Amino acid sequence: MSQTALLALVILVSGVYAVRWANRLAPPRSELPLKTTLATVAAGWVVAGDLTTVPVPDGLDLVVAVLGPLYVFGPLAAAALVRGGRTRFATTAVDALYWTPVGRAALRRFLAGIALQRGDLHGAERLAPEGDAVLPVLLAARRRAWDEVLAAAPAEVPATGAQSGAWSVEAARIQALLELDATEEAAERIRVLEVRAEEPDAGPALHAAARLSAARLAAARGRVEETRRRLNPPPEGVPAHELFATLAEAAARARHAAEGDLWTRAFAAAPPPLRARYAERIRAAGGTVPELRPVRPWGTWALTGALLLAYLGQVGLDRFGTAVPTSVGRLDPSWAAAAFLLGVPGAPAADAWWRTLSYAYVHGNLIHIALNAWVLFDVGRMLEGRRHWGDLTAAFVAGTAMGAYLTQVAQAGQVVVLVGASGGVLGVAGALLADVLRGRGAADRQLTRALLQWILLIGVLSVAVPGVSLWGHVGGVVGGLLWGFARQGAPAGAGVSRVAGYLSVSLLVGVAGIVVSNGVGLLR
Repeated sequence: MSQTALLALVILVSGVYAVRWANRLAPPRSELPLKTTLATVAAGWVVAGDLTTVPVPDGLDLVVAVLGPLYVFGPLAAAALVRGGRTRFATTAVDALYWTPVGRAALRRFLAGIALQRGDLHGAERLAPEGDAVLPVLLAARRRAWDEVLAAAPAEVPATGAQSGAWSVEAARIQALLELDATEEAAERIRVLEVRAEEPDAGPALHAAARLSAARLAAARGRVEETRRRLNPPPEGVPAHELFATLAEAAARARHAAEGDLWTRAFAAAPPPLRARYAERIRAAGGTVPELRPVRPWGTWALTGALLLAYLGQVGLDRFGTAVPTSVGRLDPSWAAAAFLLGVPGAPAADAWWRTLSYAYVHGNLIHIALNAWVLFDVGRMLEGRRHWGDLTAAFVAGTAMGAYLTQVAQAGQVVVLVGASGGVLGVAGALLADVLRGRGAADRQLTRALLQWILLIGVLSVAVPGVSLWGHVGGVVGGLLWGFARQGAPAGAGVSRVAGYLSVSLLVGVAGIVVSNGVGLLR
């Protein structure tokens, strides 16, 4: 498969999900989903032309390479900018990519919601599309301007089947009523919500609004256990700090001993712009505001950087090194130095144990390394945020080694040259899957579904696309799952993870030293 076709394949796979997402944000025939759909279809056409005899129009591959990433990954990049506090750049990007009021409004509304969750009120106001009926209410609620919420929110409960934003507005209105001591009116509106939530077409947004509002009512009445019961399991889409804050409010009304601890948990879970209010409540409860240091995914950054650095070394070795003749043809110097080789006599140390790890250091081309680095950076941060850098590196090593092992077992007697960090990356994904499978929250369930769908899609592509290692990928997932479940059975705390991390890094560094030594021997 050519590099252009491989890029088109990445765009196609990502575009399938992006189209579904875009259709939820805007009407199906409007600009946002239409551009995403066209980019995805064009990418599929290029992939089909590479794998079959389907004719591809001249220049379509260039169009896909340039415009495909813009309209499939562009909205994701804008979301990343908003999460990083760069709302001005995100606004500029949206206005440059989308030219109709409907297209811009749909994406701006989505990005403003992200800014709102982060507590970036100025960013949310900048992104909010003109004439939007939902965001002004939610912004007023975030500022705790309850009179503004009641003035901006519609007096009537939304009709059945209303969009999710309408239910968020109703939940904000009920919260305003509770804060202003209009408890009976709030209780009546909650009863209407709960009846609506029992209807067949009630969506998750309605269920979440009804459950959260009922929990807030119980908290306003000081009923701690009822509040806890209504929030278990957590309503979908509600941030953890709001759940802790609702429980803390119930404890405060009931003068429960857990009040200070609950406000502290809300403080720790909240994004920095929203912590000031929780700090005040901690002090009012007689507690001490904790000093929180930002958690940096150093392990993910280091491992991703190491793979990129290894690829630069691979490019240099292939340019200045000497190809190695084998019984199945000449191997590039980098592949001869590090690839996992099966049935390829002639390469130095072709059957050495360290090749079960070293193949992660070499890749097929620029797109191959870029894709692996991107996924590792994305999935690795999630695993490291939940566990420890040691669990990240251990899962990477386990997935890499198991990918080579299953390839050796399943393809014994065949000629196989295995390269790429996909096994290790899928090992990280497998360890993350093992971790979230035990979670009970809505976010864990959502992440479980996303990981399973993604892993299944990788499996299908491994079968359908020539040159992609099915057993290397399967082994990666299996190795990661094994590490993830084994870690859950080990003693809690960072000690085990730290030891596993040191051992894994020692292995990776030692193998890297062997690869460098081999590579130096192949230089002209």
